[in-house]
Amino acid sequence: MNDYSPRTPEELTRIADAVAVMGQAAHDYGPGSPEATGATTALESIYQQKGETR
Repeated sequence: MNDYSPRTPEELTRIADAVAVMGQAAHDYGPGSPEATGATTALESIYQQKGETR
C-alpha cells in the first residue's frame, strides 16, 4: 500500500535525518558498510510504521 498522505514535521525530520546519515555513511565507509545499511534499515522502518512501501 502506498499512502502519500501529508507528512508531519516530525516524520519529515526523521526521514531527512535518516537520509542524511545514510548518505554520509555511504560516502565515509562505502555503500555496503554496516553504517550505511543501518541507516537504510532505519529509513525503511519509518515507512513501514505507516504501512507504506518504497
